[in-house]
Order: sequence, then C-alpha cells, then structure tokens
Amino acid sequence: MPAALRLRTTLSTVLCTPLIAILCAMGTAARASDAVGELDLKAAYIFNFIQFIEWPMPTAAPAGAWTICVSPFSPLKRALTALEGKPARNQQPIRVKLLETGALRECRIAVLHNSDVEPVLAALRSLPPDHGVLTVADELTFAGPEIMITLFQQDGRIAFGIRTEATARAGLTVSSRLLRLAKPGR
Repeated sequence: MPAALRLRTTLSTVLCTPLIAILCAMGTAARASDAVGELDLKAAYIFNFIQFIEWPMPTAAPAGAWTICVSPFSPLKRALTALEGKPARNQQPIRVKLLETGALRECRIAVLHNSDVEPVLAALRSLPPDHGVLTVADELTFAGPEIMITLFQQDGRIAFGIRTEATARAGLTVSSRLLRLAKPGR
C-alpha cells in the first residue's frame, strides 16, 4: 500500500468517531481496492443509514424488522438482497422486498429508480405526515421534494446528499453525525 494511502487511511480512521468508522472505512476501502463493488458499497451505506436515523415510534412498518423496499428495476436490488436477515439496529433483521406503491407503508426504506419514481412519489404524497418512510435514490435524474437521500458518484467516490426538510416532513430525525458526512447541494 502506498504511503500516501496508508496516511489517508490512518487519518480517516483516527478522525472518525466509532459510530461513523464503518462509513469511513467503506469509503477508504472503495478507493483502496476494487474488492468492494460500487453497488455493494451503496447497499452498505443504506444499511448504515438505519443506525443514524430515528424513525417515529408508531411506524406503520412491521415491528421486528427493517424492511427495505427496492425498485424491481434498481441495479441495487441484488446487493440489497444480500443484506436479507442481517441484524440491524436493536438486532432486528433486515427484510428486503420489491417496492410496490400500494404497500409503501410496509417499508421503512424505499430505494427508488428512475423508471418508477413518479408513481412512488405520488403514493408518498397520499400518506399522512410523519409516515416514517425513508426514500433513497441512486443516481436519480429526477428530483422531487419527497426524496430524502440521494446516492451519487463524486470525484470517483460514493457520496450522498440529505434533504433534511423532506426527512422532517416524514417524521424522521437524522443524526448530526450523518449530516456532517453528507454532501451539500443534492
């Protein structure tokens, strides 16, 4: 490993708090080698968002599981399916299912794709405030006020932006630690 990369890895590990170390390590690993694919890295980010976002207590999503609903057209479908059964916050397992607009309330996280954004956003608008569904878009060409987190490439790295006004409308509270890692303007 080149000295500059070792130094950057050491600095990023030292500067990161224990809760954020996983996200920092993932970003470093993605730059250091091709062992972790882009889609797997994005799925890991989505998994880690669960740790840094507070959902409203009376959520309509099934208790005992973190349901991630993914667009059938999303390239992230395979990488997210690999998370099935993995324990997340409070040791509750990840459950991955295909995104259906009629069953949106069963989702804690909805991963959107360009081909199905409009129907999903229309379904979100029909839900009551504080619905507790986190929307995540991957390289989305469509922008809507209901999209809360956007994953994208920036300078050869995976980055994300957070719309706090959208998360607040949904009744979600984003940790300040996660907000510090987010890129502005997305």
